[in-house]
Amino acid sequence: MDGEENIMNPPNKKRKMKKNRETKVELKFDDKDRTEYLTGFRRRKSQRKEKAKQDNERLLKEARDRIKRKAREEKKKKLEEIMESFDKISKENKDGLTEYEMEPQVFEDESTTVTVAAIELTS
Repeated sequence: MDGEENIMNPPNKKRKMKKNRETKVELKFDDKDRTEYLTGFRRRKSQRKEKAKQDNERLLKEARDRIKRKAREEKKKKLEEIMESFDKISKENKDGLTEYEMEPQVFEDESTTVTVAAIELTS
């Protein structure tokens, strides 16, 4: 008889779960906030795009400023080097001539060689 009962009432393959109606959480939406959320996708997307555009412009401006500042510093440094070398060349000695003018200078042409040198005049 046990075999006949199993054939007549086969065991359920899926076990039915009882619904827990007592501890269920119920969500209620404010209709105004819900419509705002559902219809605001386009607006929020455009806001994100605008913010990203402003951030990119700000970064680009900072990069330009950084490049200009670096170029200014390099020009200033180069000018200082030129001025130092000029000052070094143009130091005057007691006769009022610079070191460059005191050194004999040689100018050569195909057939002629000219040497220019400062001479001292004593009176």
